[in-house]
Amino acid sequence: MKKDSDGIKVYTRDVKGSSIQEFRGEVVAKSNLSTILYVIDNIADYPKWMYKCSYAERLKKINEASGYAYSVLDQSWPVTDRDACTFYYVTQDSNSLVVTINIKGVCNYIPEKPDRVRMPSIKGSWQLIPVSKGVTKIVYQIHSEAGGEVPAALVNMFVTNTPYYNLLNLKKIVESPLYPKKVMEHVKEL
Repeated sequence: MKKDSDGIKVYTRDVKGSSIQEFRGEVVAKSNLSTILYVIDNIADYPKWMYKCSYAERLKKINEASGYAYSVLDQSWPVTDRDACTFYYVTQDSNSLVVTINIKGVCNYIPEKPDRVRMPSIKGSWQLIPVSKGVTKIVYQIHSEAGGEVPAALVNMFVTNTPYYNLLNLKKIVESPLYPKKVMEHVKEL
């Protein structure tokens, strides 16, 4: 465990064959599965709540459960901004009702942009685990390679920021009385 603040726990671990650490963040939110999934599935709004995300779009929606997304991550000078193309697919376990959003990098899905460095590898997931009616544990876990000429030690110094701020902001949104609770027909709730 590297951080425990505001109800958010962040862990890191080494990954064999990589100098970049994997992160795992966890938080419990007073919200149903559908509302949280709705926010995560609204890719164009990522810049409003995702850490250092300046742009995001859904490139292609295959069906309710899968598609391709693109995002841009702002980096501080002298580091060049990063971008990522990902394939995602959503599953729900019929017994536990756990919703999993799997994310996998597909770096060649669209051409690279000249002013950005494409992240060559991303693998991870969001897990939405029902705790009780209207209460969900959110687990966010990612391992990625930064690409380009960024020292791994520098990346690892800030690896806890992404899960911490993403979970903090996501929790604020889904728990806000101003944010309408969602019902998704394809998602089973407790």
